Amino acid sequence: MFKSAAGLHLSSKAVARSFYLPSYVHGRLRQRRTWTSISRQVDSVTVHSLDNVQLPYIWLRDSCQSPESIHPPTRQKLHRTSDIPLDIAPVEGPTGVQVTQHGLSIQWKDGRTSIYKKEWLERYSSPVKLERFHMDDRLREESWTRVSISDMPALFQSYRDIKSSDESLGKGIDQLVKYGLLFIRNVPSEETSDNLCELKKVAERFSELRRTFYGLVWDVMAVKDSKNIAYTDLDLGLHMDLMYLVNPPRYQILHCLRNNVIGGISIFVDALHAAQVLRENYPYDFDLLTTTPVAFHYLNNGHHLHQERFTIQLASPKPGATHQEISHINYSPPFQAPLPISTPKEFYPALQRFAAILNDPKNTYQYTMKEGEAVLFDNRRVLHARTSFRNRTEEELKELGATVRVKDGEPSRWLKGCYIGADALLDRVRVIKTRVD
Repeated sequence: MFKSAAGLHLSSKAVARSFYLPSYVHGRLRQRRTWTSISRQVDSVTVHSLDNVQLPYIWLRDSCQSPESIHPPTRQKLHRTSDIPLDIAPVEGPTGVQVTQHGLSIQWKDGRTSIYKKEWLERYSSPVKLERFHMDDRLREESWTRVSISDMPALFQSYRDIKSSDESLGKGIDQLVKYGLLFIRNVPSEETSDNLCELKKVAERFSELRRTFYGLVWDVMAVKDSKNIAYTDLDLGLHMDLMYLVNPPRYQILHCLRNNVIGGISIFVDALHAAQVLRENYPYDFDLLTTTPVAFHYLNNGHHLHQERFTIQLASPKPGATHQEISHINYSPPFQAPLPISTPKEFYPALQRFAAILNDPKNTYQYTMKEGEAVLFDNRRVLHARTSFRNRTEEELKELGATVRVKDGEPSRWLKGCYIGADALLDRVRVIKTRVD
């Protein structure tokens, strides 16, 4: 959108000037230099103090902040970009574009006047400053390995702190957004019903619950004749949930209500890190995984769901970037449908190399969930898995004594889960950071 005017050869119509504002000191008129000088071109104005950024007139008019352009109560735009005349320009002469003490004033040929504050111009003329304003720089994803995540002090946080302090909640969301993995300790686990469970309170503290065909909340336990492999005591390999939906949920929460079994170790892997390793060492394989569609489906229990996705999903290209950033990972072998017959044969070894990186012990974080602990993770980035498990024998239970709660009819391993959205979570943390800062 913006072009640097450094070294720009201005046309004969360009006007460069330094601006001065009048001020009175001891009754005498003095000229005081303003915060910038400008140069006018045929279709833009260059603001020299903003790194010589060149602001097109059509962009300035479309971005007008006056009440005629932005509805004051709602802060919503009152015109369409396509409404702006392509030849829009300020009036000729010194009144067309003026530097004021606090910004720029532009008088347009159609009679409209636009005022742009200096702070606003600084923000939108610099991609770096705009990113900082939206706090994207502070919430940027950072990859991890088993060693680096294990040494992270913010990986485990207190539910009491998060529940009672917005600042602590902000730190928890920071951890979750940046690294995709957060554990919360001391979450009450006595109440197990869907309506009264503490899980819903945890979810609503961070974001908004997202309903799927599993409901708002659901139980993970071994069930006879289960329609989902997660509801068994079998080993469950690395995967992501609901890849067969149009918009898979971004974040998942699992709250451990009971855990009196042998095994059932939770495993987490940063697939973003694995994709970065693949890109660096096997760029051809990386390109294949970003361009070869993989089908996912759920054809069971009265449902017929199906979607195709690239294993590594790239973000939209950014101006000036050397390569596209990784947006999401789509990897869920248990729910993968048959690949298209047209799948290139080179895809198979590429996927094998990616899977080898994912399953490398250096990249897998293992943890046995305790009763009263909850884990939150990014379902579009962090893979999760679980080892097989079995119930403890009577002798093993006696050896543990009073440290284990066993109620008749309750499963020995019982997690309660839900999904939450990213939008409300990011909205919440930006508001918190603005207030705390």
